[in-house]
Amino acid sequence: MNCALCGSRDKVDIGSKESSFFVRCTQCNLIRIEPHPSDEALKEYYQNYVYQERVLKPSRKSFRYRTKILPMILLHKGKVKRFLDIGCNVGNAVEAARLLGLDAYGIDVSPSAISNARSLFPKNHYFNETLEDFSRNNLKFDLVFCTEVIEHIRDLHSFMGALKSILNPGAVLFLTTPDTGHFRVPRKDLLKWRMLSPMEHVALFDKNNISALFRKYGLKPIFFYPMHRANMRFYSRNES
Repeated sequence: MNCALCGSRDKVDIGSKESSFFVRCTQCNLIRIEPHPSDEALKEYYQNYVYQERVLKPSRKSFRYRTKILPMILLHKGKVKRFLDIGCNVGNAVEAARLLGLDAYGIDVSPSAISNARSLFPKNHYFNETLEDFSRNNLKFDLVFCTEVIEHIRDLHSFMGALKSILNPGAVLFLTTPDTGHFRVPRKDLLKWRMLSPMEHVALFDKNNISALFRKYGLKPIFFYPMHRANMRFYSRNES
């Protein structure tokens, strides 16, 4: 099958893990599961997502999230009004944005996450749907949060097209995802890296290929945080 990022059929095998098979594209270095899980399998997986048991609980994270949102406001070159968290979980970042005076929205594919968000932080706007479906509401945003989401996405270009469509000119995006190019990734036995997680992570990036993907959609990476663990965090701006 073709690479979900660059379309190449050239690849090298990494190996199997828990009945899933991982490959690396030799053209762009994207690591992916092959074949991709079906829509039905993914839907069932996220309806029973075990990670929720660790994070779907009330918590006082507002200050931590505000420290990530404030730089987005500073990096924006115009007036900031509307905020979206893609994969909002229980809505901590959405609530932090509201406390900063923003019209705050959150979306998540998990029904239980959205139910919890509405109970915990009822003054915000929440939608239980994919970004592609949400984009049909024709809402535009100045700031977008997208943490630990893109590695779960099967159709990267559909996702990026929907993302681009909801951004106002000059909008700032904060994104986090595992980093396959990090020095802590075990090169000799990549299958030992816990981020190679069948079903949960279907596409894994390095800084070069994710930057190329963003530029393809008119999003300019501005700043990557230096990280001590195999993860990347960066801000980008919508240039058009």
